Amino acid sequence: MARLVTEREAADSIGLDLATFKAWVECGKLPKPLPDCDKFDLKAIDAAIDRVSGLGGATNALDAWKAKGQHARTT
Repeated sequence: MARLVTEREAADSIGLDLATFKAWVECGKLPKPLPDCDKFDLKAIDAAIDRVSGLGGATNALDAWKAKGQHARTT
């Protein structure tokens, strides 16, 4: 499947009915379509699902370092 898909294809790819998919996009659980093409990015959707399900950890090395509390001074 292509990375950029229609609304129906995006909903089908993650196992949601279209009404639920639209509701999740509207409330911000899932990303909106890309501007100018009205297609949904499946990678962005996967990342959003990871965050909603609790799998979304630090997004980069700096966030991971901060999450571990290594930025606090030790005395």
